[in-house]
Amino acid sequence: MSLSAKMRRAPLRAVTGAFILSSGVGKLQADEATSAQLHGMATGTYPFLGKVNPKVFTKGLAAGEVAVGAIVLAPFVSPVIAGAAVAGFSGALLNMYWQTPGMHEPGDPRPTQQGTPLAKDVWMLGIGAGLVVDGLLEPAHDKKLEVRAALGEKKAARGRRARRAKKRAARANSEVVSQARETTLALKADARKRGKKAAKKASQKAQKKADKATKRLAEAREEYGPAAADKANLAGTAVRGWIGEHGPAVAEKARDTAKQARDTAKDLADEYGPVVADKAKQARGAAKDLVDEYGPTVADKAKQARDTAQDLAEEYGPAVADKAKQARGAAKDAAERAHAAVR
Repeated sequence: MSLSAKMRRAPLRAVTGAFILSSGVGKLQADEATSAQLHGMATGTYPFLGKVNPKVFTKGLAAGEVAVGAIVLAPFVSPVIAGAAVAGFSGALLNMYWQTPGMHEPGDPRPTQQGTPLAKDVWMLGIGAGLVVDGLLEPAHDKKLEVRAALGEKKAARGRRARRAKKRAARANSEVVSQARETTLALKADARKRGKKAAKKASQKAQKKADKATKRLAEAREEYGPAAADKANLAGTAVRGWIGEHGPAVAEKARDTAKQARDTAKDLADEYGPVVADKAKQARGAAKDLVDEYGPTVADKAKQARDTAQDLAEEYGPAVADKAKQARGAAKDAAERAHAAVR
């Protein structure tokens, strides 16, 4: 039995039980006239009570009222039992009210002035019936409250689980984000480290190649420099000897040949000049057409050739420049000697 049910029934049981108990205690002190009056009213409804002594009847009635009042007041007594006791006691009084002539109008339950004191006992019948119904329906009501409380507890538990799951998800998300951030930073640091290492390695490799190329160039210079110098000296000596021996004759022949060539060229120009001019004009037109047709292709080929020449020049330029410089020096010396010899 729940506390709320006890508190709900407490006013009804307290008032009714106290009233019945007080009535029973008062009848214990009843005199003979009161006992005879009560006995007479009871025997009119219940004739079998006529054999009982009025004093004994009054004492028994008082004891019954005290017992009913105590049952109703006792909180440990079931509301069904207390309600049945009150309903039975009030039912007996109302039956006496209904069976006693003069208590109500004939065929009408409404009391007369004489029957009003007994008619008021109908409220005890209502209280007793209410206690019985309440007691019978209490298990269903308590079960409903229990189910409602269980549902509320389950809902609260689901809410708590959902909140805990949300917190765990938030913590997991935070941990994942933190881990991802740390992983990203570690990858960036590792990438920077690898980049520096690769750059250093490439720089070292390039330096090694440069050193190796420099070494090879120096070795080539050391290996072929003296031989080239000797050959250049021998060539210069041979040129100087040839010029000293054949220089005058060559110069004379060159002057004669140049004169003949000029005369021949003049004759040919006089004879074939107009034809050559036409041919030259046609050749310029054809050259212009070829330039328009193959110019882009030639430009691309020229660009490729320039790039290739630039690469070759960058690779072999220093060595070739040294060789060319030496050859130009040797040729210049030989030409100066030959010119001096011709003069």
